[in-house]
Amino acid sequence: MTAFWRQLPTNVRRTALGISAVVPLAIVAGCGQPSTGLATSSSSISSTTTTTTTTTTTTTPPPVTVESVVDGRTVALSNGAKVVIQGLAAPGECWATSAVEFATKTLVGKPVRVVGSQLVLADGADYAVLAAGQGVARAVDGAEAAIAQAAAIAKQAGLGFWGPSCGGLDVKPAPQPVAPQPQPVVPQQRTVAPQPPPAPAPPAPAPPASAYYANCDAARAAGAAPLYAGQPGYRAALDRDKDGVACE
Repeated sequence: MTAFWRQLPTNVRRTALGISAVVPLAIVAGCGQPSTGLATSSSSISSTTTTTTTTTTTTTPPPVTVESVVDGRTVALSNGAKVVIQGLAAPGECWATSAVEFATKTLVGKPVRVVGSQLVLADGADYAVLAAGQGVARAVDGAEAAIAQAAAIAKQAGLGFWGPSCGGLDVKPAPQPVAPQPQPVVPQQRTVAPQPPPAPAPPAPAPPASAYYANCDAARAAGAAPLYAGQPGYRAALDRDKDGVACE
């Protein structure tokens, strides 16, 4: 090896010596020491990005339902709230029962939304408008136009308490006493005791066997008139029509 080295030209040996001096420096630089001289090393840095995804779970609250009906315009909800529906009057004595029955049938157990002081059903219907339109609730003065219009239609049609049941009144008037029908008067039959027959008239006194009457007045005064032909006191002068009877 020494003989071979000596045979190499001088410039080749210098170059070889330079290379042999660089190699240890490269090794040292690879071990973490700072590089110097002709050795240059490039480092490739690999960056890893970790992405964290946060998942947010949204819990939808259960729908609010009507638990019970206090009266025709007041209800208790499943969330503990109590709602007095605006635009409706307090139920009157005559129609309070029908108002509660309608509210119970329409609302209890059903999902609702409270919009202001109005109760809106799942299909978007306003309960105040429904109740007023069926004649089971009375619209207050100044109620919203939809409520007032529904109440006017129910009144015109005679629905609910607008009909004969209450006549549109909160308190149904007491029934007027019915005057008794006059009984026909049956005439009582009076028992009339039989009247005794009239006593016969006393017989006229018999004229005297021989009588004379100056005129008919005298005959009448004597109770002898009339005078029949053949009787005492009869004479033709007293018988004007000559029919046999004088002083008729």
